[in-house]
Amino acid sequence: MTIHERISALRMKMEEKGLQAYIIPSEDPHGSEYVAPHWQCRKWISGFTGSAATVVVTMDTAGLWTDFRYYIQAEEELKDSGIELFKYGMPGVPSYEQWLSENMKKGQIVGLDGKNLSVGSAEKLETLLGKTGIRLETEAPLIDGIWTEDRPSLPMGSLFLHDEKYNGRSRADKLKALRDVMSRYGATHHVLSALEDICWLFNIRGKDLDTIPVAVSYAVITMDGAELFIHEKKAAPVKEALKKDRISIRPYDEITKALGAIGKGSLVLADRSKLSVSLVNSLGEGAEVRYETNPTTSMKALKNEVEIENLRKVMERDGAAMVRFIKWIKENSLTGQTELSLAAKLLSFRKMGDEFAGESFTPIPGYRAHGALCHYSADEEGQFSVDEKGGLFLIDSGGQYPGGTTDITRTLTLGNPTEQEIRDYTLVLKGHIALSLAKFPRGTRGYQLDLLARMDMWREGIDYGHGTGHGVGHYLSVHEGPMNISPKPIDVALEPGMVISNEPGIYREGSHGIRIENLVLVKKDRETEFGNFYEFETLTLCPYDPELIDLSLLTDEERSWINSYNQDVYNRIAPYLDDQEKSWLKGRTIEFTL
Repeated sequence: MTIHERISALRMKMEEKGLQAYIIPSEDPHGSEYVAPHWQCRKWISGFTGSAATVVVTMDTAGLWTDFRYYIQAEEELKDSGIELFKYGMPGVPSYEQWLSENMKKGQIVGLDGKNLSVGSAEKLETLLGKTGIRLETEAPLIDGIWTEDRPSLPMGSLFLHDEKYNGRSRADKLKALRDVMSRYGATHHVLSALEDICWLFNIRGKDLDTIPVAVSYAVITMDGAELFIHEKKAAPVKEALKKDRISIRPYDEITKALGAIGKGSLVLADRSKLSVSLVNSLGEGAEVRYETNPTTSMKALKNEVEIENLRKVMERDGAAMVRFIKWIKENSLTGQTELSLAAKLLSFRKMGDEFAGESFTPIPGYRAHGALCHYSADEEGQFSVDEKGGLFLIDSGGQYPGGTTDITRTLTLGNPTEQEIRDYTLVLKGHIALSLAKFPRGTRGYQLDLLARMDMWREGIDYGHGTGHGVGHYLSVHEGPMNISPKPIDVALEPGMVISNEPGIYREGSHGIRIENLVLVKKDRETEFGNFYEFETLTLCPYDPELIDLSLLTDEERSWINSYNQDVYNRIAPYLDDQEKSWLKGRTIEFTL
């Protein structure tokens, strides 16, 4: 079917159901950041392959809303599709909710598949549309009725146990902690649909997604047992282990039936930002719901000492791979190399390390102007090739290991750096160091620290359009909540045990992009008469590019921090290197003096 034929088929289904508009979001039934091909309905209906967009179809129009990261890509991919591009965030461009409110009449109905929309999003949408008398129908899985040919199957990767020697906490202990929270809320049941939360709670991992070791599943926890809803074949390797902790296996598609059996007298604990509106609607008559953040979301964000020590070791192995990669780049002619071939070379070095289990996300390799696209996705047709003129190369990448997840960005000169590139790099480094040096009292939120990374740039009229830091999971998702560091005022305090990124940047359109990213650990600094104070321990181990640092712009404190960091990098990575590699690293981590 062509895109035109797919939209026509959808309109026929809309007419049958009495719907005047239909929304196709990018989400899946589990609120996942990375969506398995089976649920990529928005991509199927529109042909747009970017990760973030929403499609709206009416009886006579169709539109796709996406943000600045994908304007150029969307223009190209939507060509001749009959779908209008709405560049969300541009002046005068309405959100899709606004557009529906302005273009539909009172009493008309907007439909969507409630399996792919959280309760919170559905409530917000219903409120906005309700202001103009438009109704929302959330039980309309129309794509399922037309995407019947060549639709990818549900992923069927098998489960495996995540050993306690890596995670430091038994399933029984995690379940007890969760049930203690349930008891405080008076909850009889807790329903989980977030794949990372389920895998963390049960100390399991899966192979259903390329870069995140999770398994497509649901879970229902009661005060005396738990059920894991998953295809039985996938669960076979862990079934007996789970049974010991009173966790039984049920078929994946029985979740609706199970929730329907929860009725009067029951109180279900659920996260309105995670659980789908369809699942909540399937609860039995009389069941009450209490909406709170999933307790597991907060629990898994606080890494224990075993997880932290394992992650430190992982950083050494991952850092050794980065050092070998940078050494190779600096010592070889790269003319003719492409962004993708350089990313593949880095992967080859990571594969040399012990326990490497795959990349933690698709790498972002950006040469010259492509580095200025902070969510750039290299492909065979559009990628740049390195030439003899040099330029900056930005590589954002990470690895998965049983002992932890890494995420690192380095920007390297491939020759002939300009004064502006050196100054920009040094400004980014100053912001990166300022956040690394932060000391802050208990209760501090990420948004209160964000300006530290931007202050030196602001003085020169420079800023960047993304957050400074995101949480990172433990052999799970490279993006983990509930905390972050960004201008957005998220009311979550930074606590000891949280692992979060430190990644300021400068992006000059058409020229170059610079980002420097380490992962840091929140830890206790000291207790005074004014209370507890925290600090960051830098976990990532990889030298910066000395060819891009203007030492005259650094303070004594900043130079001292880099020198201490370089010494740590050398001392901890050198044992993984041969003599030639050690010698090269020694030269990259020399003491900086004016």
